[in-house]
Amino acid sequence: MNGTQSNPVVSFGDRRRSAPDENAIGDLSPWEVLRGIWARKQIILLAFASSMALAIFWLMTVTPTYTVETRVLLAPRSGEISTFDAENMPLLPDNETLNSEIQVMTSRPLIARLITDLGLASNPEFNPALRTPGFFGRIAIAFGLRDRNPATDIEVITDVVLSRLEVYQKLNSRVIAVVFTSPDPRMAAIVPNRLAELYIAQQVEQRAGVNSEATRWLAEQIRELRIKVEESEAAVEAFRAQSGLFLTNGSTLPQQQLTELNTQLSQAEAERAAAQAKLGNARNLLASGSAVNTAAEVLQSPLIQNLRQKEVELRAQIAQMSETLLPTHPRMQESQANLADLEREVEKEVRKIIEALENEARVAGARVNSLRASLDRLQRRMGQLNQDEVKLRALQRDADTNRALLESFLLRYQQANARAEADTQVSNARIVSRAQQPTAPTFPRTGPALGFAVIASLIFAFCIAFLIEVFQRGFRTGEQIERSTGMPFLGLVPEIEGGKTRRMPANEVLYDPAGLYAESIRSLQGHVLLARIGDRRARTVLVTSSVAGEGKTTTAVSLARVFAMGGYRTVIVDADMHMPAVPDALGMSRHPGLTDLLMGRANFQNVIRKDPASPVHVIQAGTPVANPTAALASSQMHWALTALQQTYDYVIIDSPSALAAADAQVLAKLTDITVLAVKWADTDRKAVARALKLLAAASSRRVGLLLTQVNLQRYRRYGAEPIEEYPVQAPRRSVTAR
Repeated sequence: MNGTQSNPVVSFGDRRRSAPDENAIGDLSPWEVLRGIWARKQIILLAFASSMALAIFWLMTVTPTYTVETRVLLAPRSGEISTFDAENMPLLPDNETLNSEIQVMTSRPLIARLITDLGLASNPEFNPALRTPGFFGRIAIAFGLRDRNPATDIEVITDVVLSRLEVYQKLNSRVIAVVFTSPDPRMAAIVPNRLAELYIAQQVEQRAGVNSEATRWLAEQIRELRIKVEESEAAVEAFRAQSGLFLTNGSTLPQQQLTELNTQLSQAEAERAAAQAKLGNARNLLASGSAVNTAAEVLQSPLIQNLRQKEVELRAQIAQMSETLLPTHPRMQESQANLADLEREVEKEVRKIIEALENEARVAGARVNSLRASLDRLQRRMGQLNQDEVKLRALQRDADTNRALLESFLLRYQQANARAEADTQVSNARIVSRAQQPTAPTFPRTGPALGFAVIASLIFAFCIAFLIEVFQRGFRTGEQIERSTGMPFLGLVPEIEGGKTRRMPANEVLYDPAGLYAESIRSLQGHVLLARIGDRRARTVLVTSSVAGEGKTTTAVSLARVFAMGGYRTVIVDADMHMPAVPDALGMSRHPGLTDLLMGRANFQNVIRKDPASPVHVIQAGTPVANPTAALASSQMHWALTALQQTYDYVIIDSPSALAAADAQVLAKLTDITVLAVKWADTDRKAVARALKLLAAASSRRVGLLLTQVNLQRYRRYGAEPIEEYPVQAPRRSVTAR
């Protein structure tokens, strides 16, 4: 026992295990999870079958619905009579306009008009008040909590229609889809078509209303403008007659007179200047002694030109005669006399021309003075006339403005009338695709629904199995134990199958020594035989569990019997003073035991008894004591274990559960090795971890885990270590059970 208390390194044969991996994600292995899911094939099949049954039941009971779509194109119609001569094409609607029209199509007034037009208020599909009341509804009617014939609420019907109606814009287009769903295929096609028609009719009505309002307003304005035009034009004519500003060729008479006088004055002044220039030239010629007959006016005189021609002829004649006649010749003298007469005639005629020029100059000057006097008088009169003309122009502008406005309104009135007549049935929307009555329901579609149900049921079933596997609180394989706890796995003990004739598990090693249960206990025996405490073998074995009900007592009794049947001197000590179970497992009656030995009330001869069915010696728990933990931690307990080791090859101790009392910790410190029984797939892993922490603190790493009550049929599904029974049965041993 000295080695025991010094806590040397303990090994279960060659099975060495490291501490749990702190960086690992829990204690789950993907392959173990998959095996666990596959092990629950029955749950998967049951969940799949249940889900499919619900899906089929739903498909059989659900009311089929039909969804149909009507498409409306929103765009200004090209080629309208009112816009065919427009220079620019009508603007196309943008997204804001499309969204606004969608809101108009789903507006409650338009839906109410649809309900009235199709008589939906009398259809139980849309009017909840007309539906047959259910069970609870009939009860409410019977107790007066609900009217037997409730009134029809148009708002409720509108809500029902809107709940089945969907209006949206087709992607990247100006097409609005009107989708309606109904259990009645005929109604599913009628409602969207009629809604689109009412929407277009509402557009036409609004457009006609706008045109009618415009023409009515224009007619009123035209009547008022006509009166204004008549009044303004009458005022112009009255003022014109009063002021004498009559128009002639676009201007008033005084203006025309002033213009003519200015023209005549300019012309008279030009003529006077010309006459004075001619007269001045002639006077200058006379004053200078030059020949006046060289003046242009003289030269242009026909008489002077005739006299000049005669003078030239006479001079030529004189020159001819001078060649043959002397100057004193009568013919020469006569010719000279004729020439002198001609010169006097020319001079006399020149003087007449000069006098004519003087008269012409005087007349031109008098005319200029007369015209200037008339112009001055007219200009003085034009001062007053200008003021009158300003007033006249103001009146004329008012009259012209009123007339232009009247003509503009008359033109717009004619255009509005023409547009109203030409585009009465024109709207900015048209139906491009009408809804057709469907032949097959759109929901549910049996084929896709069944396919989806199969996939969803499989996923649901596997998820159920996965969740059960992930949240499984117990251990199912040795790999899980060793990976989670870092402690050695000592094997597993199958649960005993059977009905009413089921034997006690501890008797299986006697009645069926070659069975799986006995073989699993012998496997545990092998681990104990290989366990070493330093240089010596382990001889004291503590069998405990985390919580009650995990089969620790049955395991301890079975292990003791296997050791004894193998020829080892073995004693089993029932150290569970709280709920002793070893006597019941061995079929023995109660006798003094360990507590009596520790208290000095009995000796070994009085407390050691033999198992009636095997060579095992038994020390029962004995008389209950007030403080079992103190008794087990006493020096008497250490002395008793030392004495038993000197007599027996192996001492098997059954203790209380580790989490129920501190007795297991005390005994773990006194024994060589500890076997922690863990119920398969049941004991919470956290409970096992807490128990191991307590036991390991008392006995270092001298703890091995044993899975008990393993369901072999379920265990084999995990594909873990195979458990097979030997084909050759060992000879049965005749025992008598008490």
